[in-house]
Amino acid sequence: MIVMNPLLNPKIMFPFLKNYILDSGRLISSTPKKIQKYKDKALRHMVKFAYNVPLYHDRYKEAGVHPSDIHGIKDLRKLPMITKDDIRQNFPDKIVPTNFNKNNGHVICTGGTTGKPVCLYTNFLTIGKGLSTTIRELKLLKINPKKTRSVHIGNFNQYRIDLVARDHFYKHLKLFYSDKNILNIDVNTPILEMIENLEKFNPDIIISYPAIFQHLAFFRRKGKGKNIKPKTCWTGGAMLDDYTRKYVEEAFGTRLLNIYPSVEACGDIAFECLKGKWHVNDDFYHLEAMDENGEILDPGKRGHLVITRLWGYATPIIRYTGMDDWVKLLYDVKCDCGICSTVIKNGVEGRMRANIVLPSGKVFPPGAFCFIEPVVSKYKTFKIKQYQVVQKKIDEIDVLLVIDDDLRNVGPSVETIMKEVEAIYQQKSGPDVKITVKEVKEIKPEKGSSKPPPIVVSHIKIDEGYKVLENA
Repeated sequence: MIVMNPLLNPKIMFPFLKNYILDSGRLISSTPKKIQKYKDKALRHMVKFAYNVPLYHDRYKEAGVHPSDIHGIKDLRKLPMITKDDIRQNFPDKIVPTNFNKNNGHVICTGGTTGKPVCLYTNFLTIGKGLSTTIRELKLLKINPKKTRSVHIGNFNQYRIDLVARDHFYKHLKLFYSDKNILNIDVNTPILEMIENLEKFNPDIIISYPAIFQHLAFFRRKGKGKNIKPKTCWTGGAMLDDYTRKYVEEAFGTRLLNIYPSVEACGDIAFECLKGKWHVNDDFYHLEAMDENGEILDPGKRGHLVITRLWGYATPIIRYTGMDDWVKLLYDVKCDCGICSTVIKNGVEGRMRANIVLPSGKVFPPGAFCFIEPVVSKYKTFKIKQYQVVQKKIDEIDVLLVIDDDLRNVGPSVETIMKEVEAIYQQKSGPDVKITVKEVKEIKPEKGSSKPPPIVVSHIKIDEGYKVLENA
């Protein structure tokens, strides 16, 4: 069956061109006041759009709110929050407008690491506008999007956004990008095969998970892939700790920067600039942080992310709580890189379900429970190839280390490193927690997940964690 290029449809082509031309420079060239005015208008449009979506229509009627009540971002709190279960339970018919033609849309799903993926609808224009965030980030790095050779090592399973974008979007953009400049590699490809493909392709930029970069860097240190010389590397989809960043950057001689994409966002919510700040794409998204009771927190307070996507068709995302990430938000931050925006202070701190809850009542988000880097920096060694922290019980934590055999007998002994790691985790966790540091041959991905294994894993149920906090 011949599929017509959507860009031949003027109703798609003209909005796409408008977005392509205007979106990438807006955050840099506009004042905070202009961005706020733009956001207010975008929110009004999205709320009117969502009112034709049964899920949102019903929830807004229950809350006694009408689109005419929403004049801008200041009125956002009048709207009820939408959970991942709301999306799951109302899929497919009640999460799109009543007049939406599903034949013109595409289903995209999250990874479902909890066993229950969230699925929603997107379409060509929505994916296209999300691409503007990537174009913006490339321009900030002074990289020409049209001439950039990029490799994306991602998840191309059915219904994953990587696959949908590849098969239904990028192939229609030959006017803007040469398909010879884009290479997609499935994340499950053997690492040495990845390296061979990367050397042949000679990319300017590589995009993948932190663990994939760590594996690539490991073999680079062994002399493989010497001709892989990207101008920069982007990582997302999992937490990047200080040790992995240093390990990768020294191996490739370039920066490894965070981006914060998600399926629900259909683009990059935020990106890390060369000065180390995580800038929110404020003209695309509005972010809030809430506590466990659903109360919105003041700037700078750590909370659970609430996201509103200020654009897009098919399934709207307005005050959505399903991202499950910890953040601290600061608004209108002027950065030395030249951007003034909302900033995610110290970056995304990981998933709420991976929190480390200790008997003392202390709670560590995943990103705040990575203490390997100070140890290896002290001894100036990279003999830890990979690691993982696993909380088995409230008072029992394992730290798993994979050792680089070629460096095993170079510098400090493995036993010394293990003792230092145990000591720092014992210090941070307190005397009531048993810390066990183990050497293992490999660290496997979570069951049912195609993503590389996370750095921090907690087997403590959320309810169990709350009981500890109440009694602490």
